[in-house]
Amino acid sequence: MQLERQMTIRTPILALCLVLLGTAPVLSKGGSVGNKHDPLDPHHIDALPLDVRQYVAGICKGTPVAQHDFATYSPQEKRWRINLEYLQCGVIGEFRRGNQCLDVDFVAEGAHFRLARKTYAACGY
Repeated sequence: MQLERQMTIRTPILALCLVLLGTAPVLSKGGSVGNKHDPLDPHHIDALPLDVRQYVAGICKGTPVAQHDFATYSPQEKRWRINLEYLQCGVIGEFRRGNQCLDVDFVAEGAHFRLARKTYAACGY
């Protein structure tokens, strides 16, 4: 009787293990597809506030794409720093002057962001 009970318990556990082992490679392969990271991505711009996106659209001749370091936000200052050397939307290097690259800052003003500073600084790459 005890042997029969052990077999009754072991059979479903063995079946469950086989199912899990059979699906694990499928899950890991499926998970890696979504993790591919493209360094130039339009979604780095899409996540910005509307005022900043409108500025970028106004200075671009084509569809803008940006690297991950394109925009940083400082919550203490309520400031977006936009490093235009990481933006591509036409001719590569269009926001450069020698080894200087154009940076712009937007600060919060109520529910909007306004352009607060536009300056050339040492390029980050």
